[in-house]
Amino acid sequence: MIFDLTKQEGVWFDFPGGGKVKLKTLTADDYMKISKEVTENKPFLVDEPGKLPRVLNHEIVDTNKQSILINDATILAWEGFYDVNEKEIPCTSENKTILMRLNDPAFRDFVNAKLKMLDEAAKVAKEDEGKN
Repeated sequence: MIFDLTKQEGVWFDFPGGGKVKLKTLTADDYMKISKEVTENKPFLVDEPGKLPRVLNHEIVDTNKQSILINDATILAWEGFYDVNEKEIPCTSENKTILMRLNDPAFRDFVNAKLKMLDEAAKVAKEDEGKN
């Protein structure tokens, strides 16, 4: 089996109505890094009558931070996006979050559809490698 160990650089997609967006799917390392950054372990004591007290762990996930980090990891760049004053919108973490959370779902739907397409293409490529 052949494995591509090069870092995935992303794929450019033309955005309907103008502009383009560079996206990549999350790798296992991305998932692990994000999980580590958004999960807090909080131990707590369980003291049940007739049993020895024990300490258990409760994981608390900061879903807001998780969403921001996923946007940062999947949306690599964009070009040709402008605000209502015709000023170019820079591709920053804050702006990625703003665009993904707009009431108008056009950007969010576009990104999600293209990421799904990239995931499906990766699955097909992996299946093809397995056949050879």
